[in-house]
Amino acid sequence: MNKKTVLVTGANGYIGNAVAKAFIRAGWKTYGLIRKENDKLDLAKNEIFPIIGTPEDISFLDQINDVVFDVVVSNTEDWHNPKAHLDKVEIMLYTIAQRSSEAGVRPLIMFTSGCKDYGKMKEVHGDNNLLAHTEESPIDPPPALVSRANLGIKLLKDETANFDSIVLRPTIVYGNSSSHYGTLFELAASSGSTLTLIANPNAIMHSLHVDDCAEAYVKLAEHPKREEVAQQAFNISNAKYETAQQIGEALAKSYHLELKFEEPESDMMLDLSVHSLANFSQWVDSSKIRNVTGWSEKRIPFIDGIEQYRMAYEAFQN
Repeated sequence: MNKKTVLVTGANGYIGNAVAKAFIRAGWKTYGLIRKENDKLDLAKNEIFPIIGTPEDISFLDQINDVVFDVVVSNTEDWHNPKAHLDKVEIMLYTIAQRSSEAGVRPLIMFTSGCKDYGKMKEVHGDNNLLAHTEESPIDPPPALVSRANLGIKLLKDETANFDSIVLRPTIVYGNSSSHYGTLFELAASSGSTLTLIANPNAIMHSLHVDDCAEAYVKLAEHPKREEVAQQAFNISNAKYETAQQIGEALAKSYHLELKFEEPESDMMLDLSVHSLANFSQWVDSSKIRNVTGWSEKRIPFIDGIEQYRMAYEAFQN
């Protein structure tokens, strides 16, 4: 049997790098699209073929004109000009799909969006009417993420496309370099004697280890019946959520601090501050991917593994 080939864009990014390494572990021939020459070494060390290029300039495809991709995983973002960037991402994905189609392969496009597609929950832990977001929930992203959510929907609805597509909606991810959760460690480390979180203690902070997230991508790509996963969105999250109170207590214990909560003065859901993590309360159900593929998380939840995640984050900073 021929080895399957995957292209992972944003392969030096937090999720993209984890996804590329997960495909390598699963035995795929893996290419990683990166912007800078300096990032080639990390990919090469992990047996990932580095490709220098960007969605804005797809001339990089001429470097690999003889390569046919069975799967393309899109992970790139541009917070400064998201719509213009995603317009180029769309062109890139359709161009790659056309090349694969001409070689007799119907590729699978895996587009990374996120659970924020559903918008912020009004409810918090303990509310009687609290319900998890599912893949059937309405799409209501904050303004900065509208373009990303719209492209995901377009890929799923394009009935004339010569590819199949899946939209991935992972929660916040942690582990290794810790991504956004690293700011929690930084806040605690810079606190005097009291850790202050500007948030509702009952706010839901649903998350997932980045390696578990990456394994979910592979599970979907390798699912033996493409028709069971194609043209669908999948949430990716831990089975249980954690609250701001639980995470605050775990941080305070780790750093030997007192814990204090302050009421937010304004909507902080996407200001990219550490406190915004708790101010975008969200519970995301991931039963669908579990039932369809058998995927489940293996890594320890954040509050239970906080010492190992803190150790890893601090090691990555040195």
